[in-house]
Amino acid sequence: MPAPYWAITSVCWIVFWVYWSVGAPRRRPSKRKVERTFTVLNTGLLYLSLLLVWLGRTVPGPLGLLVVPQVITIEVAGTVFTIIGVTFAIWSRQLLSTNWSGVVAITEGQQFIRSGPYAIVRHPIYTGMLLALFGTMLVASTLGSLLGFGLAILSLWQKAGVEEQFLIVEFGEKYINYQREVKFLIPFLY
Repeated sequence: MPAPYWAITSVCWIVFWVYWSVGAPRRRPSKRKVERTFTVLNTGLLYLSLLLVWLGRTVPGPLGLLVVPQVITIEVAGTVFTIIGVTFAIWSRQLLSTNWSGVVAITEGQQFIRSGPYAIVRHPIYTGMLLALFGTMLVASTLGSLLGFGLAILSLWQKAGVEEQFLIVEFGEKYINYQREVKFLIPFLY
């Protein structure tokens, strides 16, 4: 991995994790949340995916095989995607403020947010994370990072789907109309 691109993507992820760990506002208590089994399995799948992407070329055996050409344009694009994705995810969580929860849940006094990134996609934190992981995968260029990206899609798509069910119960027709107007994860497409 070219040092500057891998270093830049690594710094992006460090910023992401520091913010996720200490920078968010205190959240409200949960009114209703998903079963612990789903949270443990889905979070485990997400962490496995992140590990595969971040290990990059250090994974031994076939998972360390290069599958993406190592050309400067791909590495620059991957770095830019990582920067944009992390920024988008952090902006999205910041806007949620105390409505955010680490598990699928409806919090006490939950508000329906439709501004900022939530006017672009319904699950912008996941969109940002996936864009950043895609960028990091491009820089890593390995079969393991590609597999990790695929597992991240599965994990976040499942989690977003369960969140949709909770939000429909909480906000009813208001959320159903929002679903018709704003795409799920990919702006203008899906």
